[in-house]
Amino acid sequence: MGSEYRSIYSAQVPAEESLGDIVVNADFTSATWNTIATHEILTITGLVRIRIIVECTGSVTGATGTLQLGNEGATTSLIGNTLATDLAINELWFNTAPTTSIGAAALFDRIVNEVDIGYEILTAALTGGNLRFHCWWRPLEAGALVVSGTGSAL
Repeated sequence: MGSEYRSIYSAQVPAEESLGDIVVNADFTSATWNTIATHEILTITGLVRIRIIVECTGSVTGATGTLQLGNEGATTSLIGNTLATDLAINELWFNTAPTTSIGAAALFDRIVNEVDIGYEILTAALTGGNLRFHCWWRPLEAGALVVSGTGSAL
């Protein structure tokens, strides 16, 4: 974990409240992450507490492509339909109007049971840019686990 991740992590999630940390990069120049489909970013087994911050590390391109973030079966459960080109470098995606201002609203804090997390691209494929998903998690039952998704269908 690089120092830039530790600073975000330390600011939002006290060490005693988290057991694992994961960073998933969605590179929209890759067909793994940029097609019109759902894309898995976290695979969850069992009951866990997760915290997520979404950082844009490269301005998103792709005509009229839109994004939404959520869980399998409800891809708008975290963020509703957002015009992808509204996501610019150094912005945080926490609602349909991304911004560089960080606040409590930028951190998603959820209890999840056996439901994977991901995003869905609608309207048109994306052609460039990058989103970095910072996730911190803690098991709430024996055997619970969170691992990085591979960009495959949610």
